[in-house]
Amino acid sequence: MATSSALECSLISKLDDRKRRNQPRWDADIIHSDNAGDFFSGDYLSLSLHPHLRQKFLNALASEPLLLGSTGSRALTGSTANHIGLEKYFAEELSVERTMVYVSGYTANVTFFGCVPQAGDVILFDEYIHASVHDGIRLNRAKLGGTLAFQHNSLVDLEAKINYIVNLWPKIQEGKATLFVVVESVYSMDGDFGPLHGILEIVERLVPRESAHVVVDEAHSIGLYGPEGKGLVRAWGLEKRVHTVVMTFTKTLNSIGGAITTNAIIYEYLSNHSVSWMFTSAAAHVDIIGMKFCFDMLKSAEADRIFPTLYVSNQLREIVMHLSHFFMSHFTQSTGDIPKSVLSLLNPDTKNLNSRGLISPIFAIFSSDVVALQNHLNKKGYAARALAPPAVPRGKERLRVVIHAGNSEEQIKRLVEALRGWALAQKLNDTKQEETLRSRL
Repeated sequence: MATSSALECSLISKLDDRKRRNQPRWDADIIHSDNAGDFFSGDYLSLSLHPHLRQKFLNALASEPLLLGSTGSRALTGSTANHIGLEKYFAEELSVERTMVYVSGYTANVTFFGCVPQAGDVILFDEYIHASVHDGIRLNRAKLGGTLAFQHNSLVDLEAKINYIVNLWPKIQEGKATLFVVVESVYSMDGDFGPLHGILEIVERLVPRESAHVVVDEAHSIGLYGPEGKGLVRAWGLEKRVHTVVMTFTKTLNSIGGAITTNAIIYEYLSNHSVSWMFTSAAAHVDIIGMKFCFDMLKSAEADRIFPTLYVSNQLREIVMHLSHFFMSHFTQSTGDIPKSVLSLLNPDTKNLNSRGLISPIFAIFSSDVVALQNHLNKKGYAARALAPPAVPRGKERLRVVIHAGNSEEQIKRLVEALRGWALAQKLNDTKQEETLRSRL
């Protein structure tokens, strides 16, 4: 493609550099088939697969007078009875003072961290926290006291960092500034659990009550865990100790949008000071209806009947847990003779360390040539997407395998067989290269 502009030359140079480093392509117009089974989407409960739910949703839409658009931002005409009603509904369901609904979980994080922390406040976050939190912090115009990361899931480092902060920022100790501690209940790239009990114990012991604000992102636990799928914070009875929960409805609920749980003061402040609240159009009515429909579905007996041929009496969440255990066991047994540098589970010892008997359906599969592994699976009908820096740390490139309620044990066996087959071919190739090298010496 001929080009003459300086901008295009610069962009092409960076795209070429990406190719030279063998980084995966995420082009927006590339579609990979998933006809071999869905193992890579965020639709954990496979809600998109069942025509009965589709018809029920269409019936719900048919009775609504407003569907298209929202007519404006929440600061203008976008705060309709539907939007406010959904926020009140979530507040009642989650037993909190207020909730705020956004067009996405990303927007919720960017809005909260770009607006709520004030001058002199400090934000301490897990090093694996979602990119939207970092983006929100960068957008914050207040002269923050500081931002620090602690080692992933390390209670020892968390305690050391809090002691450091409290000593360096005396206003926090005096109750005149806020320390925000930001974590996830389940981490999206590694599929491991945050040690929420230990985190809260340390915060409550070291930080004055009036200076502490704990934020838990539940993007990957809402719908999967807890009473009626209301998340790990509520599953573990921590809702009175966590100040803000961030949720997204694009994963387990297979909808759109996000929300935060909060109080009346923060709700009012965000309504009047948040740039995204003022300048982003509110969610369309059809999306508001969809959020409530999917949330209602998780509470109903409908979840027992979606895949009756698989597990007649079990709920979808239980199916996901069962199949996740099956995948982990089968993958471990089937790859025991494969060098870990060729193919392995990234974090087998820590994945479920803080789970309290639960398991995450997210599995980080490491490979030394993750792009080649992706291409191999794509040819076999899997919508695999390789993850490489900057999405994940260098040296921890991976495929993220996700188990769904709509999967079967046979599908899982075929996926593991495909992974193992590729790994054996790589192992054989490596052996031949070593023999060739030795013969030349």
